[in-house]
Amino acid sequence: MELTIIGSGTGMPSQTRAYPCTLVKIKGKHLVFDTGPGSLRQLFLLNVTCLDIDHLYYSHFHMDHSLDLVSILFAMRYHVPKRTRPLYITGPTGLQAFYEGLLAVYKDGIDPKTFDVHLKEIDRGEVVYEDWKIVVEPLKHFTMSIGFRIESQNGKTLTYSGDTGYCDGILRLAKKVNTLILECSFPDEQQIEGHLTPRLCAKIAHESECGRLILTHIYPNCDMVIRNNNHHLIAELKNIYHGEIVVASDFSRFTV
Repeated sequence: MELTIIGSGTGMPSQTRAYPCTLVKIKGKHLVFDTGPGSLRQLFLLNVTCLDIDHLYYSHFHMDHSLDLVSILFAMRYHVPKRTRPLYITGPTGLQAFYEGLLAVYKDGIDPKTFDVHLKEIDRGEVVYEDWKIVVEPLKHFTMSIGFRIESQNGKTLTYSGDTGYCDGILRLAKKVNTLILECSFPDEQQIEGHLTPRLCAKIAHESECGRLILTHIYPNCDMVIRNNNHHLIAELKNIYHGEIVVASDFSRFTV
């Protein structure tokens, strides 16, 4: 598996961090997790076009995680050459209503004409594909939100949290995973329900016994704390979790 953090930021504008979006490549397939505003262009900067996207996975439908679905559907609608292979979109309960709502607003501008869209709503369970499996658990956020565990055919594992607080669901998804991608929204002293802080991320990594922890979805105030205290902060987190800790940037790449 090849992992790229397309956008490491949040819904708050940042000069260095784009809105949330994560790309996983497995056996030539492009799996995109969440598409905040501007994600399509971020992907294009890596030479991934709207024609390359095979699967879209949404953790929830807050705008900072889902708004660029409109741009993606628009680009697929009018791209030359035309897209003909199907697009698969997976998300929690509400995906169908969300998609139909977008169609009601944007009408023919995003309505596929040359390819099929397959929607799958899932709040907990597994989806098995030819070369990988997705495990889904509900997580602790302000709205219905899910996390994903990706398991490749060769036994490699990756967990993507989307937005969550500390909860049993994320611990189950993260158990002994090779790479754990966690949102790290706010500094420890500014903890907000439904989101994680650096120490909570380290706690989850330690309890799940994951192989590597990647921090993303970083608000500007948390980013400032990390930038000003990077070495000291990482040392503190290492007292909780002894594995590799990476603070993601846009376009950070990893092999799983």
